[in-house]
Amino acid sequence: MRIRSQSWNTARDLVGWQQFINQYEPEDFNCAFYVTPEYTRSMKPCRIASYLFGKAYTGGSLTISGSRVKDRGQYDFLADYFGLPTDFLSTVRFKPRVSNFLVDLGVYFGLDNVCDGMYFRVHAPMVHSMWKLDYCETVSFEGVNGYDEGYMDSTAVTNENLAKKWSDSSINGIHTWGDMTEALQYTKINSACCKRTKTKLSDLQMALGWNFFQAEDRHMGLHILAGFPTAGKHCCEYVFSPVIGNGGHFELGAGVTASSRLWMSDDEERSLWVYVDANAAHLFKRRLLRTFDLIGKKDVDRSNSRYMLVQEMTSLAENLYTEVDGSYPASTFQYSGKLLPLANITTCCADISIAVQGEFTAKFTYNTGRWSFDLGYNLWGRTGETICACCKIPSNKYALKGDAFIVGFGPGDDTSGLAATESDATIYAGTNTPYGTDYVENHKANPSIDPTAALAWYNDGVDRLGTDSTRATQTRSSTTPIFLSCNDLDTRKTPAALSHKIFAHLGYAWNNDAPDDRWTPFLGIGGEAEFSGRVSGVYTALSQWGFWLKGGLAFE
Repeated sequence: MRIRSQSWNTARDLVGWQQFINQYEPEDFNCAFYVTPEYTRSMKPCRIASYLFGKAYTGGSLTISGSRVKDRGQYDFLADYFGLPTDFLSTVRFKPRVSNFLVDLGVYFGLDNVCDGMYFRVHAPMVHSMWKLDYCETVSFEGVNGYDEGYMDSTAVTNENLAKKWSDSSINGIHTWGDMTEALQYTKINSACCKRTKTKLSDLQMALGWNFFQAEDRHMGLHILAGFPTAGKHCCEYVFSPVIGNGGHFELGAGVTASSRLWMSDDEERSLWVYVDANAAHLFKRRLLRTFDLIGKKDVDRSNSRYMLVQEMTSLAENLYTEVDGSYPASTFQYSGKLLPLANITTCCADISIAVQGEFTAKFTYNTGRWSFDLGYNLWGRTGETICACCKIPSNKYALKGDAFIVGFGPGDDTSGLAATESDATIYAGTNTPYGTDYVENHKANPSIDPTAALAWYNDGVDRLGTDSTRATQTRSSTTPIFLSCNDLDTRKTPAALSHKIFAHLGYAWNNDAPDDRWTPFLGIGGEAEFSGRVSGVYTALSQWGFWLKGGLAFE
């Protein structure tokens, strides 16, 4: 989900002090500054969860089921990938929440003593951000199965060594089992009650402008805009963790500001104004660490594939032959004895840029005496991220495991790693027991691994490799295993983001009658409600509400 920088909020920036900036024919240097504490909180948690888990989050929950559960759902996450029993079944409901408390500091300098109409503005919010995934898991069946020998290790993995809840599985970055000895390192999901926090200065945003048209009842100006990243880069260790600022991007752009008085009473005590402010900026390329899913193929959904298991292969194959048209060629590759999460090899540095980020704000201001009331609309959007990944997946080393059995059993106590890959496996199912098919014992023989699924032999057509130590059933291995490469990463441009906001503010400014006192204090309270727009049918921005206090001083 695209997170709007806390520094991009002209609604909060414009309200409450409009009468002290962009002044008409000021006598000399003038300035104003404000301090705005604000609290914001996300809305519509189901949309956040759907964005994170895609089609799997149907009906307001995520289902985790093992490969041997009957009538598995089409978009159930496969429990086997997480170190859960093959007969495990649970549902998880999420209520993600993002809340921010910030203090925005802003200053305006009217530089009419340098050049008529020139001004300089700068502001930067100090942000404390708290993100909580907040989920509840209902375990329908903990499962009694372990993993058969050859499935996750050359020996059986007992039920006692498997997790009993999805929240305690490999998703937390701790749990391991069998040959899966390397824990998940990226996009982890921590415990349901754990919240992740971050406190940083959001982007330092500056604008240098010139009001080229000024009159007593209207103005229009242009400015150049620059944003300096002060919050650092976003970390991808957890799938749901705080984002402050623009994620480390430097930005440069331009904007326009304008106002016009629509009405004024005869006694000049009351008036109605309209204010417009628009900004657009380019976010320059920055090298960031990202975790990638695999790119989808026709009829193969690869969403959340980062949580699948991959097997490490070796070219030093021993005791592995496949039967092809009556001959028994030696296999070039075989399983090396190591499993690991896909995210551990698809996380890499990437050069990321965003063509345009912009917002448009329009508000009406009603003034009566020392009071003012603002009511307005804000539109924010940004184009998708252009990504160039610095991928370092080595050739002919890693392949998708799916639900394949990866070890065959030879004479005596000998075992041989197979070359059984499943390039069409998904986070939902492997290819031996695909959706719509219940598990049967014959699936242990790898009937549907990558073609050609050939009978596997320990040696040249003499001793066959069995599915288990009894060798009652002969297993299969891929004659041409399909490996993962950098071309498999989904580095396509991410979706654009769009949001709509309404806001209001009630303010009061003290008038100073003393001729030598040039300071005017002001204070107000306001709030906003922001709603994500849909881009290609998907809600890609964060919906949130917030309220603020805004106070400051103006010098004339």
